[in-house]
This record gives sequence, structure tokens and C-alpha cells, in this order.
Amino acid sequence: MLKARTVTSEETRRHLQDAHQRVMALAAVQGHLHGSERHDLIEVGPYLSRLCESLAASMIRGCRPISLKVLVDGGTAESAKAVSLGLIVTELVINALKHAFPIDTQDGRVVVSYEIDGPDWKLVVSDNGIGKPDAAAAPAKGGLGTTLVKALAQDLDAEVEVLSGPGGVNVSLTHAAFPARRAQTA
Repeated sequence: MLKARTVTSEETRRHLQDAHQRVMALAAVQGHLHGSERHDLIEVGPYLSRLCESLAASMIRGCRPISLKVLVDGGTAESAKAVSLGLIVTELVINALKHAFPIDTQDGRVVVSYEIDGPDWKLVVSDNGIGKPDAAAAPAKGGLGTTLVKALAQDLDAEVEVLSGPGGVNVSLTHAAFPARRAQTA
């Protein structure tokens, strides 16, 4: 952040600030994992809640009325899976907080939900922002965050679905243990 304050290029400053946010989110992920009594299994609810609290504290400064809510129906995850889920949530929440809400937004909401049913699970990050630009008018570039989310989803054997409209963006990652069930969840 010291370097970000001294550079003259606004683009470079934004890149340094983005890198700082990712490093701080990763530190929050690691802090929570090390604070866990068991390092092999992580309780998903408290883990994602604490992660999102850290993101909100660093990105939602009192001037913007944006809420960040976590809904988890319980469950645990192996440490490696928890890290991947945490990184995915971090990227999607940062993206929503940065791009979904114009300055004059009065009731911005980002919701992170995680449902588990046996070996199947679904992670959803949604917002009530302005949605993504029309893909035909402005094709997506697929930046570092998008690439990271896709790679982590592939490692988790999860399918990614992005729905966007004037009422916001909904990104879901679904892991179904059996191919037949995977087709039904789409």
C-alpha cells in the first residue's frame, strides 16, 4: 500500500490495491484455518462468516450502505477444500463489491450461501447490483479473478454458472457426486 500511494499511474495504483486486497483476504483465510482446533476439518459456516467479515471491514467503508450476508446450513470441509472455497468466495465478493454497485447505491446486498447434502454441495455468491455488461456489447476479458475461480472450481470438480441481469449477478458453483445428479442440478 505504501507503493500504491507513491505511484503516479492510476492504473498501477488500482493493480497494487487489488493485489493488497487479495493478500489481506488470503491472510484472513490462513488466520481462520490456523485458529481452528482441528486443521484437517473446518466448519464452513464460521469460516466463511469470518472471511466475509474481514472482506467487509477492508472494502466497505462506512460511506456505502452495502451489506454482506453469509448463509450456511452447517457442515465441515477438509482443509484444502476450505482454502479453495475461501479463495473463490474472496474473488467473487471482491468483484461484487468493486463492480456491482454505483456510488449512489442505497441498498446494496451481497449474499454468500453454502448448502451441503451428503457429498453434494453448492456455493452461491449473489448481489443485487447493476449486473454485468451485455456480453455481445462487451465481451468478458476473463481477468485473474475469473481465471482463479474457474481453476479452483475445476480442482473441486464443481460446475460454475453465472447469471446476470439488471437485478444483479448470481455465481454458483455446484458439486454433484454423480454425473446423473449433476445434469439435474443444471
